[in-house]
Amino acid sequence: MLNLFFRKNFYDGWDNVIFLFVPNLILDAMIVIAGLLCLPGFTIFKESSWYLYVWIFIAIVLVIGLSIFTLAWTETCTELVDYGSPDIKNFFGALKGCVKDGILYGLVFSIFGVIAAVGILYFFHPAEGQSVTFTGLVAGAVWTWVSLTILMGLLWYPAVRASMHNPFGKALKKCFILLFDNLGRCIILSIYNLFLVLISVIMLGLVPGMAGLEMSRTNFLRLVMKKYDYIEELDKKGEPVNSVARRKIPWKEILKEENEINPVRTAREFFFPWKQDSNK
Repeated sequence: MLNLFFRKNFYDGWDNVIFLFVPNLILDAMIVIAGLLCLPGFTIFKESSWYLYVWIFIAIVLVIGLSIFTLAWTETCTELVDYGSPDIKNFFGALKGCVKDGILYGLVFSIFGVIAAVGILYFFHPAEGQSVTFTGLVAGAVWTWVSLTILMGLLWYPAVRASMHNPFGKALKKCFILLFDNLGRCIILSIYNLFLVLISVIMLGLVPGMAGLEMSRTNFLRLVMKKYDYIEELDKKGEPVNSVARRKIPWKEILKEENEINPVRTAREFFFPWKQDSNK
C-alpha cells in the first residue's frame, strides 16, 4: 500500500505541478502580508507590550484564513487524486462553502497550539530560580507526545471533510479513528510530510507547499478507505470482521486496479509523455 501511495502521490504532484502553484502563491502572499502587519503593531505598542496581543490576533486571523483556503484546496484535490480534471475555478468556487468549517478548524487549531505551547514551556522552561526536575521532564515528554498525537489527528481534518462531508464534530472524531486505526502508516506519512515541509522551505512554499501536503494526505486517505470498503464487503458476506481480519488486509488484491493505473514510469515517460502517447 505504501509503495503505491508514494508512487501515485509523486506522479500526481509531477503531473499537476503548475496547478499546485496557485494555492501556494496565495498562502505565501497571506503569510507575507501578516508579517508586514506585525511591524506597525510592534512600532505602535512596543512601549506597553500590547504588540504581543496584536501579533496573537494577526496569527489567529492568519490561521483561520489558511484553514479556509486549505479546506477549499482539499475539496479540489479530492477530485484531482481520483483521476479527475479539476479546474482552478473549482478551487475558488469551493471557498464560500468552506468559510464556516474553516473558521471552526482555525479556532480549534489556534487554541490547541496555544495550550500545547504553554504546556511545553511550563514543563521545559521553569520560572527563574527553579530547575527542571525528573518528574517535570517525564511530564513534559508525555505532554509533548500527546500534543503531537493530537496534531496528527487534527491535520487529517481537511482530507476527511473533503472525502466524507460530515459535520465538523463528526469529521474530527473520524480523524482520530483513522489515526489510531492506522497509526503505523500515519507515522510514516508524517515523516514523509516533514520531508515535504523541508523541500517547501527550500522552495519558498511554492512546491510542494500546502497544496502538496494536502495532496499526500488526500491520496493516503483514498487508498486507506479501500481497506474499509473491503471490511464492509466481508461484513455483508457474513464473514467475521475481527482484529485478525483487520490486520491481514490483502492490499495487493484490493489495490490491483490502482497499481495497473499507476505503473512504474520510465524517465522518458516523465519528461516526454507526448512521445509515449504517440507510440501507443
